[in-house]
Amino acid sequence: MRTEIDTCPFCPRLCRHVCPVAVASARESATPTAIVTVIRLAQEGKLTADLAEGALELCNGCGACTRHCAVGMDVAAFVRDCRPVPTPAPLPTLPPPGRPVRVQVGAAPSVGVVIFTPDALGHAAAAAGASGHLERVARLFAGRHVQTDSYAVAAVLQAANDLPGAGGVGVSVDAVAPGDSRFITCWEGSVGGDGQLACCGAREGFEKRNPHLAECMANEVVRRMGGRPHVCGDGHCAQWLREHGGTVEGPHADFSG
Repeated sequence: MRTEIDTCPFCPRLCRHVCPVAVASARESATPTAIVTVIRLAQEGKLTADLAEGALELCNGCGACTRHCAVGMDVAAFVRDCRPVPTPAPLPTLPPPGRPVRVQVGAAPSVGVVIFTPDALGHAAAAAGASGHLERVARLFAGRHVQTDSYAVAAVLQAANDLPGAGGVGVSVDAVAPGDSRFITCWEGSVGGDGQLACCGAREGFEKRNPHLAECMANEVVRRMGGRPHVCGDGHCAQWLREHGGTVEGPHADFSG
């Protein structure tokens, strides 16, 4: 059965310039229209399932294609719904109640800090509607106040907090004010006046699944910085860009409780 998303293969790739994977890798197969085309052909039995799986792996889920789609298609949601719901990493043990909890992604352990794996507390699972995962998060953090340097972590905690009967999770993000940032966060998904891309490659473990593509993305963002200092509102992204030669300021992991 034909659907609205079938408009995608006939579009002249108008979202190509905002897709960070396609721009950084210069691969036409990574454009949103190409990915959708392969998936739909596989669904119709005209291509094999392994080709569709390979196409899905080229998408990092930043959502820039949806935000810039000329005909209003939710391309990112279509691609996400074609994937199996990710299994988040096991949730950690929290320190005793009574103190704020700091949650960081990929930082070195320190007093009062809970470290999560780079999937940012299961953001991909939360985005895919994994209510069971969100319920576990809500139970774990019930009645706590959480400080974090990651917008992705904050988004999951807020989604858990919005569940009926959730135990009241307080969340604050240690980040620069949006007006002070050149690179706010992966989730902004826009191209700014200085040619900013929607993602630097460190999103939802993309750098683990596709290290070469993620390296290309980070290098492209750093190239567009042109040697100028930038501010990034997400600690995980800030560290990733610094590792690739970017002069990037970001939230600092100096909370002692």
